Amino acid sequence: MLELYHSEPNTFFLKPLIALHEKRAAFESRWFDADKFEQFSLASSGEVEAHLHLEREGPLLMHDGTLISSSFFMLEYIAEALPGISLIPEAAYDAYRARASGQFLGAQLGSLVPVLGCVKYLAPRLQAMDRAALEATLAEIGPQERRVGWLALLDGTYTPQILDAARERLKFPVARIEAHLAGNAWLAGPTYSIADIDAFAMLRVVPDLAPEVVNATLTPRIWEYLARIEARPAVRAALAMSRSGKPEQHFVPGVEPSRWG
Repeated sequence: MLELYHSEPNTFFLKPLIALHEKRAAFESRWFDADKFEQFSLASSGEVEAHLHLEREGPLLMHDGTLISSSFFMLEYIAEALPGISLIPEAAYDAYRARASGQFLGAQLGSLVPVLGCVKYLAPRLQAMDRAALEATLAEIGPQERRVGWLALLDGTYTPQILDAARERLKFPVARIEAHLAGNAWLAGPTYSIADIDAFAMLRVVPDLAPEVVNATLTPRIWEYLARIEARPAVRAALAMSRSGKPEQHFVPGVEPSRWG
């Protein structure tokens, strides 16, 4: 049995949904409302893999009783364990490039995009809640790294200077992708792969969060790349699983600023 625990199809949660739809895999969707902290009540949340989750609040995949966490590892697992379209590049060097891309973008976009999205969309929703009840809920969250990510949205951690720094830091990975796409259709070899799913899920929201960094004029290749991927039936099917109708406005905390350096 294949089960995916996920919230709105955005960033980390979008990646496995796209891969599963690309594979045309039958799976049970176990949806939770991350804004209401429902992920902390999941039966699987006590598992070691869930506590060691690199993304803290990302999806969880359960396959015949085995738990897989961290969205890029999940992409690799889905690509290798399930039948269907090939999502791992055939050539060994291209497969290496796909994994290197995942590591690079995980450290770059994976830490910066959630901060910008949470501050813009999640923080106002949290601030509208009863503060005492919210703090009591947050006090029960463990481990500490997960709790800190939520508290940072309430305690003034994300100053204008930090947000400016986050947008500035986005320019490096974006420029690298734009340059690569000048001579290549995809990020890791001649075909669409997990590297592209991984990049798309994070890049898709950057025009909204940092329009001065990604736009049709400044980054035309990324603009075309995003449109090309979004037109894929599997991507449209994944996005259609949104319950809000605005998945691009739903974020969960990622890596704390202390790890940006």
